[in-house]
Amino acid sequence: MPQVKKEDIRLAILEASHALFLEKGYVDTTMVQIAKRAGISHANIYSYFTAKLQVFFCVYDTWFKARITALESEVMSAHGPHARMRALLAGLLVDTPRLDNGFSHNLVQALSTVAPGDPYDPSLLQWFRERLSAMLAACAPSLARDGVRRARLIDMLVLTFDGCLINYHVNPASLPDVAMLEEYVAAFLSTEPAESAIASQGAESVTASGTTATA
Repeated sequence: MPQVKKEDIRLAILEASHALFLEKGYVDTTMVQIAKRAGISHANIYSYFTAKLQVFFCVYDTWFKARITALESEVMSAHGPHARMRALLAGLLVDTPRLDNGFSHNLVQALSTVAPGDPYDPSLLQWFRERLSAMLAACAPSLARDGVRRARLIDMLVLTFDGCLINYHVNPASLPDVAMLEEYVAAFLSTEPAESAIASQGAESVTASGTTATA
């Protein structure tokens, strides 16, 4: 007779896993430790998850989506292309690697152990790319129009994000500083007018409007 799965046990496994990944990291956490922390037998844990990789992505999926959703709010609340791009790049490349004592580094550890036949599901990566695409499109009209360039920038961001996760784990001081972030902003918005030009155009428009109104 097949074993009936209980939601409270599944949640206990995920809570225990999250705590252990925070304490020990993905590599040094074992399924035996997870089962013991969750208060179940080692054999029983495999009734709920086939491998540690599957457990990790269930935990990380929830954590990461909450983080990126919060970042989207930060980006959208900023005003103007440059402010939005700064919010996106700083939030992704500096703040996220630091969050929860560098919790995202577990992703790098987990992916480095994936072998052929392991239960790796790329759906979270696809979701991440879609959210990045939406945020980039919201940052600048030129990026909203140019899907090809937006896709290239997404590739750059994903690779840079992975590198920042590793760098923070090895040397927390190595994350991009303000000057580097500004270089990124300038490069990503190279087809957008500079903020000074936008301000100048706005001033000229107001002057021209005022002249016309009094003529």
